Amino acid sequence: MKLKWLVSLIAVTAGLALGGIIVPETTAEARIHYTTMPKSFRGTWVNVDEEDPAIRHTLKITKYVYHYKSYYHGKKDTLVKWSGKKKSHYYNHSDLSVKKGKKAGTWRISWYRMHSIFDETIKRVKHKGKPALVFLDHYGDGTPLRTYFYKK
Repeated sequence: MKLKWLVSLIAVTAGLALGGIIVPETTAEARIHYTTMPKSFRGTWVNVDEEDPAIRHTLKITKYVYHYKSYYHGKKDTLVKWSGKKKSHYYNHSDLSVKKGKKAGTWRISWYRMHSIFDETIKRVKHKGKPALVFLDHYGDGTPLRTYFYKK
């Protein structure tokens, strides 16, 4: 009787030990959250400076990527590329953060959990009879600043 009990205990202990070794451990860190851009924002958008047409800003938005480039007289100056699939170095999340704003139709696009000068509040509108993305911002004195990007 004691022998059967001892053999059973050893078998169960060995099974648990082997099961713990063989079964791969899954952690929350293994999976990241993919961030997608709203469908209405996807595509290539261009803003040409009214005072100096040689200054151009291009915005390419795909399902997972927000890519902003500035050209000043033919030279690439600013480049921001946030990916909704690429894992951030700092968080278990993608680089891209997309959140619905408090006002109707507005979205907050930024680098996940980081405050940068490139955080933008964007809204899709019709401007001058064309589809456009308007970047809503303000000057230091509170005067509203609106930058329009038109579909390419």
